[in-house]
Amino acid sequence: ITERTRQALMRITNSKIAAAMPVRSAEKQAPAQFIRYTPSQQGAAFNSGAKQRVIRLVEAQVDPMEPPRFKINKKIPRGPPSPPAPVLHSPTRRVTVKEQKEWKIPPCISNWKNAKGYTVPLDKRLAADGRGLQQLHINENFAKLAEALYVADRKAREAVETRAQLEKKLAQKEKEAKEEHLRQLAQKARDERAGIKISGSHTKTGDDEQEREMLRQDRHKERARDRNLARAAPDKRSKLQRERER
Repeated sequence: ITERTRQALMRITNSKIAAAMPVRSAEKQAPAQFIRYTPSQQGAAFNSGAKQRVIRLVEAQVDPMEPPRFKINKKIPRGPPSPPAPVLHSPTRRVTVKEQKEWKIPPCISNWKNAKGYTVPLDKRLAADGRGLQQLHINENFAKLAEALYVADRKAREAVETRAQLEKKLAQKEKEAKEEHLRQLAQKARDERAGIKISGSHTKTGDDEQEREMLRQDRHKERARDRNLARAAPDKRSKLQRERER
């Protein structure tokens, strides 16, 4: 019994090892078998006139490199699991009118499309729009921003007004200084015409004469320019006069 058990285990082990090897040698074939065959129909027209035949039966050679012909790794679907737990429902009851109204969903009203051409009341349209459900909340920073803009605008206006007054005062002072200078020059000219001798050096008198000559030429040029403007564009002349008077 021990020897037979050992041989059986060896055969199983050898078959497992041979199956696991990538390249294996060809298995030994069983010895050929000879079978004597006697056909039931006898005669010269059958079996080439032979009364008996001897058939040699040999196992077909198996290619050791041939891949398996049948797939043995098919995944079989699992059997059905245990039945699920039953879902218990409360007994049916009649729906009240209040519950029907609560479950009623109003139809969608579009502000852009009305393919059917239905007439939708304004209150229904506004209710569908959802404007009444919104609560307006104005941030307090808007008030702060408006106050800051108002203060900045007021300060800017005050600064502009102060600057304008200062420029006006400076222009007035400059005008008064120029008029005073012209008045002095005119007084000197009148004194010279009257024959009053002005004390001073000859160089100073020459400088005064040059200055008077330059003023005379400037006034002559201004008068010529005014005449040309009066001939060409009287509107522009009046505008220039207004600016000069300022």
